[in-house]
Amino acid sequence: MKALTTLLVVGMFLTTIAMADDVDDVKAAVERDFVSLNSGDAYAYAQSFLEGFTRFGFAGGLLDRVDSLEELRKDRQASFDAGVKFSLQDRHTDVSLYGNSTAVVTSYRVGTVTRPNGNTVRPNNRITTVLVKQGGQWKIAHVHSSPLRGPQ
Repeated sequence: MKALTTLLVVGMFLTTIAMADDVDDVKAAVERDFVSLNSGDAYAYAQSFLEGFTRFGFAGGLLDRVDSLEELRKDRQASFDAGVKFSLQDRHTDVSLYGNSTAVVTSYRVGTVTRPNGNTVRPNNRITTVLVKQGGQWKIAHVHSSPLRGPQ
């Protein structure tokens, strides 16, 4: 009986460690998304996503499905080459794990986006990101971004 109790306690401890590691890994995966934007790294940006990911952008509109990460990389590189500059960060990030392969992350993304003409936009968006773990890596499967309105 003592051995069974010890096994259960050790199992609970190891599960907690695994879940804590997954939360940190999920946060790091989401952070890679905006850090790659801030640094102008189109390749790293595209690698944050799953092929076929979907998104609702902050400007509204219909659901967008991205079937080619190479096209996403090229589009992002073209915007960097044209002079678009990002300075973004997430605030109040919360991670919810569902099993060992699905995560939902909510946060507020703030900062600046400077266009080639010099105009600067200051996004203040609510972000919901769904990630799935494939091949040991957390990848973005869906992003929903919308402006934060009202009291902040």
